[in-house]
Amino acid sequence: MRVSAQGIEIKAPTDIGAMRALSTLMQLITVSEGSYVIPNVVVMDAPRFVWRGLFMDVARHFMPVDVVKRNLDAMAFVKLNVFHWHLSDDQGFRVETKSLPELYEKASDGQYYTHEQIKDIVKYADERGIRVVPEFDVPGHGTAFLTAYPELASKKGVEYTLERNAGIFDPTLDPTNEMTYTFLDKLFKEVAPLFPDQYFHIGGDENEGKHWAENQDIQEFM
Repeated sequence: MRVSAQGIEIKAPTDIGAMRALSTLMQLITVSEGSYVIPNVVVMDAPRFVWRGLFMDVARHFMPVDVVKRNLDAMAFVKLNVFHWHLSDDQGFRVETKSLPELYEKASDGQYYTHEQIKDIVKYADERGIRVVPEFDVPGHGTAFLTAYPELASKKGVEYTLERNAGIFDPTLDPTNEMTYTFLDKLFKEVAPLFPDQYFHIGGDENEGKHWAENQDIQEFM
């Protein structure tokens, strides 16, 4: 990007590169004696990291569409390009699931995104050069799943309810139950097409194994 008395010139190999240059140009604007001023400058720039991400956890603290978009605008301004969208956890499941309606009916407190809202946000992000990588956390962080479908739990006979505080909790999907895989297959087949990115995050973290250790069938399976 070259700024001189003759004008502003931007060269980039892609439209996204040009958009990033415009963000830099906006950051160069100052006010002097009541006028907007851009200094004469030459900027030659390229991203140091391919993945420049922002993680937004709407499972523990739901954020409306306008707040999500406001954050996407801020990401574009500072040239972040991956929106990591954490959509399920012990405190809530935040996506409309037509094939598994009890998920959002029982485990969202009525706070979730419809398919159309998700498509709108993905499009909004794409227009700003931002990828959307969703995260649906399994097999741990599973309280929301089990609030809706307790038959998938590693510990039976428990009445699961959404957590209201932060932390690492014990409820975990049962890997010996074939219904678990049928459930996940149905879930991922429905929600994965909403997110065209090549990555789809399924968690896999922070399962301390307490309920697995207490279940004899799971112990034998292990």
